[in-house]
Amino acid sequence: METCDIYITNLVYDEQSWLDNPDYLLESIYNNLNDIKDFIFTSLNLNMAQVFNVSLQSSNYDSMILYIKGTKYKHTEFLALDTVKELEREIRKQISYIDKLYIGEIQFRISKMYTDHALGLI
Repeated sequence: METCDIYITNLVYDEQSWLDNPDYLLESIYNNLNDIKDFIFTSLNLNMAQVFNVSLQSSNYDSMILYIKGTKYKHTEFLALDTVKELEREIRKQISYIDKLYIGEIQFRISKMYTDHALGLI
């Protein structure tokens, strides 16, 4: 079984790294990523984290990470390096169309899992 998940870190939208209502942003990202030819995904999740300093009574670190799960590009989950670079360029291009949205690093986590049956052990 092959899987490919994409993680985009350090999202900042409208100079904010914490959103009370991320629905508009998620919808915009979803719509723009769907414009990438031969790219599909099963889910899109936005995770927000906040570090609160109790002694200072303030938040001193906010972070948004976008998870794109169950991806396929050009009909495959197990991507070669040149295909990963191509897809990263396409993702950055599509996200650049969203006003006031800036992203950090894009990580591709690609794995291949073998079952006992596939290995001939059963």
